[in-house]
Amino acid sequence: MANARHISDTNIAGTVIKALDVIDCLAQHSRPMSAQEVARECAMSRPTAYRLLTTLMSRGFVRSDGNYNYQLGTRLISLGRIVLDGIDLPELARPHLHELCRVSNETANLSILDGTELLYIGKEESPQSSHTPVFVGLRSNVGTRLTLHSSAMGKAILAHLSSADLQTLLSHTTPLKPYTRNTITSLETLTHELERIRQHGYAIDDREVDDGTRCVAAPVFDSTGRVIAAMSIAGPAYRLTLDHLHQLSKEVIRVTQALSHQLGYVRNNDA
Repeated sequence: MANARHISDTNIAGTVIKALDVIDCLAQHSRPMSAQEVARECAMSRPTAYRLLTTLMSRGFVRSDGNYNYQLGTRLISLGRIVLDGIDLPELARPHLHELCRVSNETANLSILDGTELLYIGKEESPQSSHTPVFVGLRSNVGTRLTLHSSAMGKAILAHLSSADLQTLLSHTTPLKPYTRNTITSLETLTHELERIRQHGYAIDDREVDDGTRCVAAPVFDSTGRVIAAMSIAGPAYRLTLDHLHQLSKEVIRVTQALSHQLGYVRNNDA
């Protein structure tokens, strides 16, 4: 496999690389595989593949279905949990925020659900910030809190909560506070909006917190499929038209999916 290209390096153990290639192979195929299939995919002999699979199985990294077919073992779950528990989300998201800022030339934000509010925990400032109204920048400072129903990131998170969690949260935040004439204040309207967000994968704030700002956001998921954050592109409404927001939604979805993947999320294509 491709990762084996550095085996000749004197500081790298070839056998370990081959074992890791076997793990990668099983992960990529997501189904039980025979030793012969693994050998073919990893460009190694069948005896070598069998020996590696047996060794990995002895440590719980691989398991057998009893018919000489192999798949990833549960030991990887506990190791993955340790890694994920130690992740610094703002730090992990930093290059993704930079990417959103680069492709949009606008400000990129990262927020989480904190109680019943949206809490900003990451930001990459627009290179056009000197030409951006002050209120746009202040609204998205790290540490700022916003209501969920009025913001793109808040709605992106709300749309992917469980029904029980959503109902509990809304019961503590109604009546929905208006900020502008565009703010959603009806639970029925919000319900329809959340359904649209689930269908399309992104949310929009069309001057719903203040009259001069628009945003587009998408959710971030962890390894269990739970929504844990959202990322957005935000800027002044005169630069971010609705058509432009819909175009930028593809970039926001692409980047949030990449971050979710880093957090161990595997998307269900049937969903």
